Parts: sequence; C-alpha cells; structure tokens
Amino acid sequence: MEAVLTKRKKISITALLYVVLAIMIIIFSCLSSDFYSSYNISSMLTNIAFIGIIACIMTMIMITGGIDMSIGANIALTSCLVAALADSKSPPPLLVILALGILVGAVIGGINGLLITRLNLNPIITTLGTMSIATGLAYVLSAGRSILMFEEVTGFIGRDLLLGIPMPVYWLAVMVFLSGVLLHKSKFGRKIYLIGNNINAARLAGINVNRVRFILYLLCGISAAFSAIILIGQTGVGMPQHGIGNELDIISAVLLGGTAFTGGRGRILGTLAGVLILGVLYNGFTMIGFRYVHIRIFQGILLILIVAFYEIRENRQA
Repeated sequence: MEAVLTKRKKISITALLYVVLAIMIIIFSCLSSDFYSSYNISSMLTNIAFIGIIACIMTMIMITGGIDMSIGANIALTSCLVAALADSKSPPPLLVILALGILVGAVIGGINGLLITRLNLNPIITTLGTMSIATGLAYVLSAGRSILMFEEVTGFIGRDLLLGIPMPVYWLAVMVFLSGVLLHKSKFGRKIYLIGNNINAARLAGINVNRVRFILYLLCGISAAFSAIILIGQTGVGMPQHGIGNELDIISAVLLGGTAFTGGRGRILGTLAGVLILGVLYNGFTMIGFRYVHIRIFQGILLILIVAFYEIRENRQA
C-alpha cells in the first residue's frame, strides 16, 4: 500500500511539472510573439537535446546516490579530440574518429566508475578531479583554440532535419525511451532503486552494487561523448569551451524533475520535464531581453530553491 501511495506522489509531481511547463509556454508566448515561432521552438529543442540525453543517465546515477561532475569536461575533451583528428594531415576515416571520441568518453566514465566503486572514493571529489584532468587535456590538445570541423555525418547528427524535426530531438526521444525502459521496466532498474534506498540492503539481497554503479558511470561518459558529437555538428567546431557549465544545467534539470539528491527517488519523465522547463526558461528570458549573466544568477537561485523544496518535503514525510 505504501509503495502505491509513493508511486502516486511521483506521478502527481511529474504531472505538476508538465502543467508548470504549459503555463510557462503560455506566458512567454504572450510576452514575445517570436517565442512560439517554429524556428525558435526548433532551435530551443535542438539546444537542450544534448543536455537531456546526459540527464537521462545522470538521473539513474543520482538515484543510486552518486553524481558526475566531469560531464562538461568530457564533452570538451571529446569535441577537441574528434575535431583535431579530423583536422590532421592524414585523418583516419570519419567513423573511426567518431568511435575514438565515444571511446574517450567511455574511458572517462569508466575511470570515474572504477575510482568510486573500487576505491570507495567520494563521487563529487572524484569526478571534480577527472573534470580538471579532462579540461586540461582539452586545452592541451586544442592549444586553447577552436578547431573547425564541417562533415556531413556530424552535420546530420547535430543539425539536419528529418520530417522537419531536428535530428538531436530524435536522439533525445530515443534516449528517453531506452532509459525509461531500463529504469522502470527492467531488473537493472529495480537494482538502481534498491541501491539508492539502502545500499547495504541491496548488497544483502545479492545485488552486485559495484557493477551496477560502474555501468552507470560508463554510460554517463558515453552519453557525454555522443553529446559532444552533437555539439560539433551544431557548431562546426571542437573547442575546450564546449560543455562548460553544462553539468550545472544537467544536475538542475534532474533535481527539478524530482530526483532526490540523496538517492532512491527519480523518474525519467520527470527529468525530461525538468530539461524542458529549463530550456523554456532560458529561451524565454533571452527572448524578452535578459542577459546570459542574469539567467545564470537565476539558475543558481532556482537550484537552491529546488533542493530546499525537496528537502522540506522529505522532512515532512519522514
């Protein structure tokens, strides 16, 4: 009975987020006639797609009580490596270059997973360390400059349209579907929730906690690398500035979507709502004349309010 009530609360929160999203769209549409133009909506969805892709995996990591702060640096390093290889005098085949980019992301995620699970290191400190290393490598590899890369394949992945819809939106839809099935409809997903609710009980139940957590960090690294390829396709460059601050956007979206920072609670549709809400907020504020620095200030305030709201809610339910 308690499980049923908990599920209803999650559903109601998710539904409430989509109601808030609808209200925001109506408000910004009234404030700016350009907001609801097809061009602006297409651009907005394209810009938030790569954030949503990573946020789906980050949701599962945070449900287990973990976090990954290295995703922005992972994006930067992958974009610089892919662009540098493509710009070299004797570049390998493009598919090989893209595979190496994904491999770099997997290596960063795998290192995070190994350090956290095998050495029992703190996830925040560990991923901040790998973030610093990856950021440094990105600047060394690119010499601090932007590397041009205009390829049909990356262009198709990052900016082309299919049936009038940007390709990144399709990638996001695929990720939402696959991660939703993985988290909510599989044994692996049940293991994730059990670990987040009580890691010791999960071990006593025979769950290989370290393997589950390692897989999640590995997937997070891969998703960040794929997002870097999307960004290259959108911008036509690889550069060490790619991904800067995106870890804050992703974590904000996941928390806004109802995932508990302490673990044990979260839903993919909630995270998607969080991503869309932040995307509409940033785009809407820009359309009505807010500057980027003002939006960043608001984002910090919003993140604090989100955490405070869910903490108060948890304490009242306890």
